[in-house]
Amino acid sequence: MTTEPPRQPPRDYSQLCVCFSGGGFRASFYCLGILRYLAEAGHLPHLSCISAVSGGSIAAAAIGDRWDAFLKAGATSEAFLREVDKPFRDAVTHKSIRRRWIFASIAALVPFSGGRGGALARVLAHNLYGHKRLSELPERPEFIFTSTDLSKGHAFRAAPRYLGSWDYGYITTPTSVHLGTAVAASAAFPPSLAIVELRTRGMQFPKDSPPRRLSLVDGGVYDNLGLEWIQGWKPDSLRPPGAVKPTFTIVANASGILEPNDRRYHPWSALGREFAIQYQQTLSLRARWQYDTAASIPYVYMAIKDDPRTDKRLVPKVISGALPGELVRPLALLRTDLDRFTREEADLLSYHAYWTLHARLSSEAPELALADPEWTEFANLPAARVGELRATLELGSHRFFRRLRRLLRS
Repeated sequence: MTTEPPRQPPRDYSQLCVCFSGGGFRASFYCLGILRYLAEAGHLPHLSCISAVSGGSIAAAAIGDRWDAFLKAGATSEAFLREVDKPFRDAVTHKSIRRRWIFASIAALVPFSGGRGGALARVLAHNLYGHKRLSELPERPEFIFTSTDLSKGHAFRAAPRYLGSWDYGYITTPTSVHLGTAVAASAAFPPSLAIVELRTRGMQFPKDSPPRRLSLVDGGVYDNLGLEWIQGWKPDSLRPPGAVKPTFTIVANASGILEPNDRRYHPWSALGREFAIQYQQTLSLRARWQYDTAASIPYVYMAIKDDPRTDKRLVPKVISGALPGELVRPLALLRTDLDRFTREEADLLSYHAYWTLHARLSSEAPELALADPEWTEFANLPAARVGELRATLELGSHRFFRRLRRLLRS
């Protein structure tokens, strides 16, 4: 007589959370692909939180900024594309936020202007978002923007309903904090050149008093996956009042690849390589911690460097629309700055995330997966088109190189 294995209890998806990593606009468009998939599947209106860092924060702020318009338009995939994706895509593919930041940084040389960090906050707010203050974003889902506090060396978080950290505790409803400031603090990279100052006058934190001006830099310095917010969630862990514990999490890593390199290193090149290795190790430790705590908060993990077509566990239907494998590595190596992206780069990044998420959910959380994804634009491309797209990705979208390429072809 054989006995059936015990049935696993059904998963609880009532508090669905997503974690968006850093990686400049590369990460932003990757995250938009995930949001598009969730909108098409009907899950986006029911998200409980978005924990974001750096480039992921830029995308999270975009959906938060246009959340009401998205809901009023029906909360469908079409509504997401029209109300959220298109305005952001138009802004980033038509103008260089980085160039505008450079020009604004010149004006920021004036005393009390906030420096390069303050300039970034103003440029992001003016070019990407309509809401002025962080508190104007909806309370649900929770939009949690993580930066790094240089004073304490830990994460500092800003959300519409609270502001603070483990070191200081949390204050509620930070009405004086601008949305551009919260996003810039999370995306301020390189850290030594883009410090965002947050004035704390009048803010009564419950645990400890921070400096009069907090120095905040890119959240990726401390946690480039935005994962810590959902890790270590224990009864005695400090969380702001009303914070909701996720029951299932989607973790999106658009951080890229640390490639082996046999070159000879000199002091300056070694310094950059050492930073990259430490950064990669931090990511690995976060991912391992998440794996070890999966029993308390189940999750799916996806990375921009992953090719769903190489996953032997998946049936052909699940990966039928996935991006050709030859394009995955060039996408993972795409630049992470805030310069202008081409339409093709933006589309490929979002498409890759869309189908990678479909593959992960179909394998590990089929209840959340789409039966038949609608977006198949880059499926079954002819070899010539794949080669053309690959060349475009490897070349980059900087104007000089595009003009040089056209000149050489002519």
